[in-house]
Amino acid sequence: MSNAFSPATVKLTIASKDEPGVQVQAQYNPKELQVDQTVPWKKPDSANQTGGGAAGGSGGGGGGGSKQPMTLEFTGAEGRTMTVEFLFDGYEQNRSIAGQVGVLEKLASVRNPTEKDENKRRPHQCVISWGASGLPKFECVIESLSTKYTMFSSNGTPLRATCTVKLKEAQAVDKKPAPAGGGAAAGGTGGSQ
Repeated sequence: MSNAFSPATVKLTIASKDEPGVQVQAQYNPKELQVDQTVPWKKPDSANQTGGGAAGGSGGGGGGGSKQPMTLEFTGAEGRTMTVEFLFDGYEQNRSIAGQVGVLEKLASVRNPTEKDENKRRPHQCVISWGASGLPKFECVIESLSTKYTMFSSNGTPLRATCTVKLKEAQAVDKKPAPAGGGAAAGGTGGSQ
């Protein structure tokens, strides 16, 4: 058949933007990816303070049948989130999958907790990619990692696991100002948050 399904030749990859070479490739491409976008709206504070003046007057007259229009205000853009499952299976080769899980754990862990540079005392900034013409690159940080081990060898070696990774979009991560002395530029870009 000319329309036969061809399996993907490119694997989904999650990699560190901070340390080249720290990456893990999906053993099996996920059957689905979930990307969520929150659009934050709120009721304006002035709508909660109807003082009976103009707002009360405009809704007045018809025996309570007339309502004020619902007004919402946009409170700012939120980054997207992505949830992806990685399945690692070394059963047929009797091979441990601890290395692949370990890379994901490394990406979710603080890079160097004793470093004086605060930018290195944070988890990795990552990028998810899936081929050059497929899903656009997703720059992110790991928000949570959940690993479920589902098969072990007779000596306890983990042979199969599913890792659920929740990611939060981040093209840049907060860089705190440099300590005393050289921080004017860094302080200016680090921002007033």
